[in-house]
Amino acid sequence: MGLAKIGKYIWMYTSVLLPRDKSLVVFGAWLGERFTDNSMQLFLEASEVKALKCVWITKNPEVYKEVKSKGLKCAMWGSKTARRIQQKAGYAVVSNGISDLEHIYLGGAVILDLWHGIPLKKIGFDNLYEVNHNSIIQKIKRFFKYFPLRKLYYFAPSENFREIYKSAFKKSDKYIKTLGQPRNDIFFEERDESDKRKYFPDKKIILYCPTHRQEGAVKQDIGKLFDLDRLNKFLQNKDYFFVIKKHFYHREEVDNNLLSDYDRILDITDKDYDIQRLIEECSLLITDYSSIYIDYLLLDKPLMFYCYDYDDYIKNDREMYFTYDEVTPGVKAKNKDELMDALEKFSQMPDSYQKEDRVRLKDFFYCKKGQGPVGYSIISDIMNRKF
Repeated sequence: MGLAKIGKYIWMYTSVLLPRDKSLVVFGAWLGERFTDNSMQLFLEASEVKALKCVWITKNPEVYKEVKSKGLKCAMWGSKTARRIQQKAGYAVVSNGISDLEHIYLGGAVILDLWHGIPLKKIGFDNLYEVNHNSIIQKIKRFFKYFPLRKLYYFAPSENFREIYKSAFKKSDKYIKTLGQPRNDIFFEERDESDKRKYFPDKKIILYCPTHRQEGAVKQDIGKLFDLDRLNKFLQNKDYFFVIKKHFYHREEVDNNLLSDYDRILDITDKDYDIQRLIEECSLLITDYSSIYIDYLLLDKPLMFYCYDYDDYIKNDREMYFTYDEVTPGVKAKNKDELMDALEKFSQMPDSYQKEDRVRLKDFFYCKKGQGPVGYSIISDIMNRKF
């Protein structure tokens, strides 16, 4: 173990001894790089509560400017201000894990990990493709890393996921709360039809959101995955736009030259658009193994799956918690021709497309409380010291 890492452990264990202000809450997301996801939504809601002092911590100067422009509190990662705030914070809220914040300063704080989706594929310590988490060395590392951060809570969307979360995050039942995801609160906000937050006003959108392949190491080639000529003609005839939003790990893969001849196909992978707003705006969501479809179930809208590499994905990328066909309510297209056939059928009956299965699985994935806004419930528990 290098001196730098030893120094980090010293900071983390020392921070356990510091007094913490239970009204001070720090927030972060996506390794400190982005202002998005469950952390962002809870931050926006909690910042309205006068009894709480809420601060966003970021590495990204653009995020810093964005948060400050909203009149909210933000501190730059690595600064003395950020260190002081995190050392005093009674609560910390993250979406991807403890590395969304400078966790070496969070020893003894209550950490709420809201995660960044409801898992279809195996996550955390259940994902053995990257590291053998069950080895003796990994268990020793885990103990020393998490002991000062042991007040770490997770939020399962329903009782069906309690055991999964206990296994994936190596936490006892006490630290698993059943609720839902704050990022979906925006689905239940009252807004009129002139909502200015739409990315594609006055357009009918088919949104394609695939998950990553091996953390972005395997390229997703749009030119090979789709019959672009046939797709664009279909879109023109049916008056749709096909919007591609790949996973964050693939954000460098946009090929505008490839799509320059197709006026109805747009790749926005490099744009930092809020995915919840996008799925709320679209008429049809197409995904593969991404858990984004589980959020989308709350909207009760048409859904489709493009699983062209299913066998390879299961073998070389990630195992799943469930039998894929049993928990994915929609047509499964296994090649570009099957996808186009499915799109034609969707265009003929968009309102009723696979509706019955969607309702059934919404109740499987979400507890009743999780099928509505949940952010203020978490905020209330923070204020009443229930963690």
